[in-house]
Amino acid sequence: MFKRAVGRKREMALVGAGLIVAVGGVFVMADTETDDGESDGFSGKSSGPFYNPQLRDWADGMCESRASLRALRVDSLKQADRLRGKAGEPASEQASGSVASSYLLSAAKALDNISREFGAVDSLTRIPDTERLRAAYVREIDRVRPEVGELSDAEGLARLSARERIGRAERVTSLVAAIKEPSPSFDELAQTNGLFESAANSPGCVAIRAAERERSEPTPTPKPPPLPAADGTSVAACADGACEVRVTKPATRIKVRDLTLEVDRNDTEVTVRHSYPSGGAVRVNLSGEGARGTFGRGGGTIVTVELKGINTGNAVLGINSSS
Repeated sequence: MFKRAVGRKREMALVGAGLIVAVGGVFVMADTETDDGESDGFSGKSSGPFYNPQLRDWADGMCESRASLRALRVDSLKQADRLRGKAGEPASEQASGSVASSYLLSAAKALDNISREFGAVDSLTRIPDTERLRAAYVREIDRVRPEVGELSDAEGLARLSARERIGRAERVTSLVAAIKEPSPSFDELAQTNGLFESAANSPGCVAIRAAERERSEPTPTPKPPPLPAADGTSVAACADGACEVRVTKPATRIKVRDLTLEVDRNDTEVTVRHSYPSGGAVRVNLSGEGARGTFGRGGGTIVTVELKGINTGNAVLGINSSS
């Protein structure tokens, strides 16, 4: 940054004198000297770039307004799904009628606010595309706003049936979806024009993009807590013929006296298998709490395995043996 702040009047004076040069939407100081040949303290060699305040304010205003429009579009898509019911099945007409009324009133208010937001963005007359973009958004929004206002009239809605309110809401969702982006758009210009690339990276625009990414990323599903087990995860405790252990691995071998059990676990089911030395095997699927399986042969060790609990990543087995 500069060694001392440059006020707005000072900045404009420097621009007029050719001492600040606009480069790609930012201002940088030119290397200047005073009449006595010494630096005036604003050397470009020791200075970093700073944003043209007018371009920064225009970019922040446009990004905020465009974000509001995107949010309305996303909400309109969600409301359209709610009107149709979940998984394509029709919702009750009364419930959908209530959803339609709320959406109609909120959509009309949102469009009014977004139109005002775009209208309040200061145009930069020396950069024609900035005014073209702003004006194009206002025209598109104002093209549908009168009809949305008529369809969303609160007094009129009170006299309508649920089916009629649903029809109006469906019409408004289609009107919102039909709002067109200017061509070339802000994003397209940012890819081909250095000035707009700088504008798209203004502090406000960067913060808005970060917030939208955060909202769009799915919230990780918290892992369920481990289920309690008397012997924890120590399968070695089963060697003496009695234990209560928590199985967390997809595949586990458990020694119970002279029998070996092979345990496969997923989030909803446990499969226990015992193979006999002489050939053959017993396999039991345990898919609900309290489910049991018995392994072994008469005259030898008999092992009973009970599923005492299961959730994502955990299964608790109660194991007892007799001979």
